[in-house]
Amino acid sequence: MQSSHINPEVSYVAFVYEADEFCNLVLKNSFLDHIHKVQRCHQSFTVCYIINKLTPYINSREQKHYKNPSDLSDCQRPPVEEVLSKLTVNYNRVHSKQCMDEADVVEHIVGLTSSLATYKFRLKSTWLSVISKEPLFPKAFNKNVYQKSAWLKALVAIPKVQPRFAIAIFKKYPTLRSLLNAYLDPTKSVHDKEFLLKDLTIEGELGKENMRLGDTCSKRMYRIIMAQNGSSETEDVEDGSEFFAS
Repeated sequence: MQSSHINPEVSYVAFVYEADEFCNLVLKNSFLDHIHKVQRCHQSFTVCYIINKLTPYINSREQKHYKNPSDLSDCQRPPVEEVLSKLTVNYNRVHSKQCMDEADVVEHIVGLTSSLATYKFRLKSTWLSVISKEPLFPKAFNKNVYQKSAWLKALVAIPKVQPRFAIAIFKKYPTLRSLLNAYLDPTKSVHDKEFLLKDLTIEGELGKENMRLGDTCSKRMYRIIMAQNGSSETEDVEDGSEFFAS
């Protein structure tokens, strides 16, 4: 009996930087050079830059200079926003993740490692599998609505979106077009759009109070629905491969 060979290599590389290290690279104009070097060494890989405590570090630099203007050591503000935006505009499969502290870094790396280790072994969803498998809806929900709505079926098929979550979104935005209109509203910032769905009410299970959809699911929905690269893995999009701000 011949066993199939499974390649253990995952085409993903992550770099963890403290804020001061990252800012020094930016100030020396070395960060983009580093990206090019990594891409030459790891062609076709997805590259993630995990940056710890970037915003607090930038704020600390600015406060220090404000209190002591004569100190020129930290007078130049690193153009981090410009550099991070270039990752989205000019590079394919390169993104960043800003973490608030060491615990956030560890949580992100553990979650990322788990997702990368398991996603190749998951069954891929197809329209046939989505249509044939009816999820477990609350008893009060009319299942005929699900059978007739391709949009609701698509919502349920999104990873980590429970049927109760899908129903809450469907009731507020009964069509894909209605949700896209909200996401494409030029008067709203990306931050506002990411948290657009967070206050939607989810019907609680029997004996439990209703709850909100929450920040995590709201952000996931925006990033997946608005992803521009159809070949991206769901986990990559969710982690911000196409939106440098997190």
